[in-house]
Amino acid sequence: MVEMTRRDFIKASVVTSVALAAASLGIPLVQYISSERVVTGKIGAGSSSLPLKIANINDLEPDSQMQFTMPLNPDGSRGQHPAILIRLRPELAQKAGTELKAFSAVCTHLGCIVHLEKKDDIYCPCHAGYFDPVTGEVLAGPPKKPLPEVKIRIDENGDIYAEGWKK
Repeated sequence: MVEMTRRDFIKASVVTSVALAAASLGIPLVQYISSERVVTGKIGAGSSSLPLKIANINDLEPDSQMQFTMPLNPDGSRGQHPAILIRLRPELAQKAGTELKAFSAVCTHLGCIVHLEKKDDIYCPCHAGYFDPVTGEVLAGPPKKPLPEVKIRIDENGDIYAEGWKK
């Protein structure tokens, strides 16, 4: 059996403590630095141009959402970016001045997919982030940036089109 001196034990304890502290700080730091995630990939035929028809207004009930894929990322690069179209409940529609809003479905914290909670806000289930369904602004949780908003248009037939990202 090898004997360990008191000095060696203290050195080993300090080195182990420093390594554990570095790991506990390093992992969240790496996640934060890499938090600008976008979904990229091959763009399918017919979905690579804007305006992109998403749905018809009759396809959505108030206080509901529909997922769709934007052919561009919010930074303008090519890719397939998840997005959500929301038909606001009446009190929010009155506040917003419109029934429909569309945002990126990728949480600005660590890239999880967000969704509309009935009678509530846009929610990120990964770290309990909440976003305003009218503005996309952060209401609670760890996200620091709002959700990018999609410009939408409704034609005379009630068809809803995504026209690009708002700046």
